[in-house]
Amino acid sequence: MDISIVIARVISILYLSMGIGLAFSNSYYNKAFRKIVHDSTYLFLGGWIATVLGAVLVHYHNIWVSDWRTLVTIVCWIVLIKGSMLLAFPRLIKHFEDWFTPDGIQRYYLPIVTALGLIFGYYGFLA
Repeated sequence: MDISIVIARVISILYLSMGIGLAFSNSYYNKAFRKIVHDSTYLFLGGWIATVLGAVLVHYHNIWVSDWRTLVTIVCWIVLIKGSMLLAFPRLIKHFEDWFTPDGIQRYYLPIVTALGLIFGYYGFLA
């Protein structure tokens, strides 16, 4: 099986699960996001995990072609950059604190995560 399909399936399952969770357990995610923003241990651990995962993903999937696989590559690079930024500039996350309100979660995360989950699900499972 092509690595692009495997990564698309994993991203789809993760994003759709989170989208459903955001839709039905908004207060839980709001509490979790706020805890992440205010606890340096979570920021460090999340940055470390995202950097390692992003580096592995970019190493195995750095495909720049004119089809859907480029979207997978972009997500891989975003994971790597996000992790590196969390490690290098942990206080930067404070600028996004407004996004972690119940209204912000519904406005920003829910539609983005759900749409990406559906897109990757289509390419990972159906196309």
